[in-house]
Amino acid sequence: MKAKTVELHLLQSFPPSCVNRDGNNSPKDCTFGGYRRARISSQCLKRAIRQAPIFREIVEEVGVRSKHYRDRKVIPLLSEMGWGSDAEAIADVFLTQLAKPEQKDEGLTSVGLYFGDAELRELLRRFVEEVGIERIRTAAAKKGRAGEDDESGAADKGKGRKKEKGKIEWAPKSVSVCADVALFGRMLAEATNLNVDAAAQVAHAISTHRLSQEMDYWTAVDDLKDASAGEDAGAAMLGTAEFNASVFYRYACVSLPILASNLGDEEMARKTVEAFLLASYDAIPSGKLNGHAHFNPPLFALAVVRRRGMPLNLCNAFQEPVRPEEGRDLSTVSAQRLLDHLARMRAMVTTDEAFYAYAHALAPEPQNPCMDVEQLEGYRRLVSRVLEEI
Repeated sequence: MKAKTVELHLLQSFPPSCVNRDGNNSPKDCTFGGYRRARISSQCLKRAIRQAPIFREIVEEVGVRSKHYRDRKVIPLLSEMGWGSDAEAIADVFLTQLAKPEQKDEGLTSVGLYFGDAELRELLRRFVEEVGIERIRTAAAKKGRAGEDDESGAADKGKGRKKEKGKIEWAPKSVSVCADVALFGRMLAEATNLNVDAAAQVAHAISTHRLSQEMDYWTAVDDLKDASAGEDAGAAMLGTAEFNASVFYRYACVSLPILASNLGDEEMARKTVEAFLLASYDAIPSGKLNGHAHFNPPLFALAVVRRRGMPLNLCNAFQEPVRPEEGRDLSTVSAQRLLDHLARMRAMVTTDEAFYAYAHALAPEPQNPCMDVEQLEGYRRLVSRVLEEI
């Protein structure tokens, strides 16, 4: 690949909704430029991207993040591989190499593991082959006995610590990872050889305008109440829920050298970029989706293929919140602000060797202040041009 990074800037307008909630069940927010803004966390957006059907359709395999690997992933895979009689023993010892067990339930890991099936299968094959089934059986038996000692309170008395149950010396080597792990990375404190540096950086989405948080008072009617029999005709349930309607600025950057290195396959890296771009368009967080039906894809998309120079997040275009103008709505004003800020920043930066293009569904049309920024018809054409340029 001849390019350094692919960057994506999106403007997305959601109707009254609560797409991403905080610990109080309220839409997430933040302060930016001295004003409160609506916010969608980067973690929420990344999950929406890798869960988008188009992402799996293009890359074929998607990783799974879970604490339930023992019973729901590792043991079934071992059974498929012909290790059914020793599957539990292998799973127990293998998982101690990757993460500490959950204190309350040793069938779970203390952290969510994140693997694709092909990578996990190869790691299991190597584990059994390199460690040996007899050593694994012995370690599993020791792990069981140590667990019984722990329950009786006699585990490692005098040493002041618990035994490492079933832990053996095995250094797992990295193998080919799936597309979303290559993009979003992985960190395992207990198995650092399997750590993966993320190729994609995804920013928190923020509203381009000041936040206007509102409250919904809702009721639920009991269909079986009988008012004629003198039963209370009021609602069976009632409550309140917060929501807002906002135009969000979204930004993401993909390092092509890191992506190609993680995948070890340049053609797969190209497919992953395509999947990431198309899934970013489809990535609508599912928070309270049934109650708000916020099926609103981006209205404006700017893509950058950078050959030299630093990636450029354009959120500072909105330090001063935008406001609707006569004849131009918030989305159109936001797009114009974004393009104007881009022109100013390109004049400011020391190196700007990049391809720029945008597509939109806005009316009236924003004015393009940069003659070398291509305007294209539709998001699919935008993605095609990016793939041509990388």
